Amino acid sequence: MATNLVYRNSDSQNRVEDLGATLAPGVARLSKADLPVVTVTGSADYTITDSIAGITLSDIPAGGIGLTAQQVTLAFDGTWEFAEAGVTGVTASAMVQGTDVYITPTNTLTNVISTNTLFGYVDVPPDYDRTRGMVPIRIGA
Repeated sequence: MATNLVYRNSDSQNRVEDLGATLAPGVARLSKADLPVVTVTGSADYTITDSIAGITLSDIPAGGIGLTAQQVTLAFDGTWEFAEAGVTGVTASAMVQGTDVYITPTNTLTNVISTNTLFGYVDVPPDYDRTRGMVPIRIGA
């Protein structure tokens, strides 16, 4: 499951789709219906590399259990954290509650409207640590 959840999503709204790409958990995308989503699980073909006691293990399956090929579990709501470096035009230390966030055709988050699709808005909890370099974004709202 994605570890970047700030405010809980509705599990009953989660769906499985094949987005045609190998995806990690916690990634911003548009669903097949062009709705903003965050990957809750990695796609079935998602793998990781880990080192234990000086030994590197590669191609460790880390996708969603029971999924096939490039299927991934998607959340359509909730507030999720994204690295400031991955959200063009939004600075974590100076972010403003309610700032619109868009997703580009190349799946980059930005505060620029242009021809991009509305993804959500900045949703900063009252006691949020702005020094961590993360931007909380409420999707689907």
